[in-house]
Amino acid sequence: MITAPAKAIFWFILALAFAGTFAAAQGNIYSNPDLIDGFEYGLVCDTRVVGTAEAPDTDIGEINIIAGNVEFSTHGTLVPATPGLSFGVKTRAIGDINLDDVTFRVTHPPLIGSGTTKQSWQGLIEANRLSAQLYSFDLPSELVTGTWTLAASQEDTLIYRISFNVIAPKDAPTYLKELCNLGAYTS
Repeated sequence: MITAPAKAIFWFILALAFAGTFAAAQGNIYSNPDLIDGFEYGLVCDTRVVGTAEAPDTDIGEINIIAGNVEFSTHGTLVPATPGLSFGVKTRAIGDINLDDVTFRVTHPPLIGSGTTKQSWQGLIEANRLSAQLYSFDLPSELVTGTWTLAASQEDTLIYRISFNVIAPKDAPTYLKELCNLGAYTS
């Protein structure tokens, strides 16, 4: 039988472990409060692509243009590597002036075939409304697990940075498998 003091010590150690995990996770997220607000992040199970824009510093030379207001299917930084899933950030510029000439960067494990580990493109962060900056798994070569970091900067000023943990679909928690209908990818 476990004594009351032993139980208290066990729960204290467990609480410290979770606190450390939470603090480490928060250390992977930064948003510049002088430039943006409304910072949200998460996973989008389905997006509606309405076109593309040239982005020569990406693996395929273009980025998708997404229609409408993007809503996260779930908030968090855990992402199953599954075709069609997107993950990223929604934010807005503080005040009434857009943040123009923003460089969006994605660093990730080497893509299959090309070995690419960094991609970037230019864009803006709108004022007065949340706009999304997402990375979508469009091609099989992109389905690599590990840490994927999305960052935005304007000249030498960091606007935000966030790391996502991309995992094999079979390792996804049940709620993600059900949320995004990952059945075919989880065996």
